[in-house]
Amino acid sequence: MKATYFEDTDTLLIVFTDAPVADTRDLGHENLVDLDCDGGLVALTIEHARERNVLPDFEFEKVPV
Repeated sequence: MKATYFEDTDTLLIVFTDAPVADTRDLGHENLVDLDCDGGLVALTIEHARERNVLPDFEFEKVPV
């Protein structure tokens, strides 16, 4: 998983897998989801992330098994 923030467009892109994108769906409220050919989640795009207060509070925690 990789999260990238594009400051110039205030866009947060979270990529979950490197599978090819087969479909992109608009979830409304300027959120997009990319899906693979089996309908699995590839990536999530959040537009206006800082403006919508998603950033700077974005956190990631990995819990050991």
